[in-house]
Amino acid sequence: MVELKTQLPDDEKDLISALPDDVLVQIIHFLDTATAVRTSLLSKRWNNLWKSLTTLSFRSGDFENQVNYNQFVHHVLSHRDTSIRLHRLDFDACIAAKEILNLFKPLLHYVPHLRIYLYHKSKKTVHYSIPIIFSSPSLTSLTLAHSNRIIFKLPPSLELPALKTLSLTNVSFTTRDDDECAEPFSSCLSLTSLVLMGCSLSNPAEVLSISNSNLSHITMKRFSEVIRYNIVLSTPNLTHLTIRRWMNIHELSSTCDLALLEEANIETTMRVSHVLSLLKMLSYAKILILSECIAAILGGVLEDDMFQPPNFVRLQTLKIIQERDMVTPLARIQVDYAINAFQKGTAYFGTIAIWFYKR
Repeated sequence: MVELKTQLPDDEKDLISALPDDVLVQIIHFLDTATAVRTSLLSKRWNNLWKSLTTLSFRSGDFENQVNYNQFVHHVLSHRDTSIRLHRLDFDACIAAKEILNLFKPLLHYVPHLRIYLYHKSKKTVHYSIPIIFSSPSLTSLTLAHSNRIIFKLPPSLELPALKTLSLTNVSFTTRDDDECAEPFSSCLSLTSLVLMGCSLSNPAEVLSISNSNLSHITMKRFSEVIRYNIVLSTPNLTHLTIRRWMNIHELSSTCDLALLEEANIETTMRVSHVLSLLKMLSYAKILILSECIAAILGGVLEDDMFQPPNFVRLQTLKIIQERDMVTPLARIQVDYAINAFQKGTAYFGTIAIWFYKR
């Protein structure tokens, strides 16, 4: 008997599945990890393609409950092709799920790009750490974020020679022995960008030293409201500095002239003495962005004719951020004083541009 084969019309053929494996893997790289894994249900042709993914992203919010999330993570990490080097890993994890965390740990030592968000369900604050992260020779980008009830404890020194970008949230810096100065970044020889949010110091540390000759971008936000400590910059190649939601109790200083500073963005409240010392430190900035509060503080001080305003030798653009819908007459007068001071204190008076805008 002759077997008859039905030939599909050209417009009904599965042309995508006919593509080479490497092309199909590139296609599913554009999908989130959960969707990429589900492509295995399309046909036998797609069954194992997701196992070659070089980027994995696990977000617990994409699942109905913690059990389903843990099962999915376990399935992916247990069945992926381990001969394929992982390029990027992004995951959420509950610190109580030790089995899941243990599955991730073998990947942490060699993945170049890593993001971790840790959380737990207890109302108590806990300290936690994953030491293997901080001795990776291949890590180039690291983001550590945690819920408010988790404080991630860092070692005294981060031994990450290839690290270029670092973002830390709710971490605690430590020192060696009984040293009062924490200096975690000096061994990160390739570091160019640093973001710190909600960070603190462990006893007996009283000073956080950000010492790195390669660092060009620093952003600091929402520092500890309880324990007072000083932050000292030793960053001669710094070009961009952003400070937001800074607390009055902290003082920032620098051991060197920030002669390469292109832009400084200061949106916070500070003591008068801290404002004045900070502005002197930023005297080389070309672009200066100040909160209305900072400008008003400076303007109030400048009403005293005996006070010498900071000298901004390269300032070209001054931006004042209006933080309220309505500016009080007194605040506007003080801001005007500040603007006049900046105009007098810059060698580029003819090119200075002043902007008012609401955040």
